[in-house]
Amino acid sequence: MGRLSRRKVVAGLGATPLVASGKARMAAEADPVLVLCARYGELERRQEQLMRQWGDYEAWLGAHCNWYKLSRSEQRALPEARKLYAIDDAIERCIKESAQLLRRLRSVPALTPAGVAAKLSVIAIAIDPPDYPSAYRLLLSTIADLNVLSRKPR
Repeated sequence: MGRLSRRKVVAGLGATPLVASGKARMAAEADPVLVLCARYGELERRQEQLMRQWGDYEAWLGAHCNWYKLSRSEQRALPEARKLYAIDDAIERCIKESAQLLRRLRSVPALTPAGVAAKLSVIAIAIDPPDYPSAYRLLLSTIADLNVLSRKPR
């Protein structure tokens, strides 16, 4: 089995078997945590996409509108900056919804090993690996163990 990384964890949340197969209702009945965690993964991917767009557009503004030489008030008044502020707003919505999901996940018990692995995956996404590198690697290893156990026939 290959090493887990933060990117693989984020991608894996969207690939929860029951959800990815289009059977979200069945997943919610089997373990509602799977649906919540998959939504968290979607929000993380969306936020990363928006942040890349923001960076690209800020660079465009710098190249075409002297963005970095403008005062803050001049930047805000620039019509071309509307797109940048719209992206800011979308990022903020993702952050708020992610925080709400984290609070909700605390009160929803996992009913399956896959649900436990999904909850741990959300934690792996939410924490900053450089802060606790050994603990982070242990967390990823535990997620991998749970995923293996959940695939074994009983």
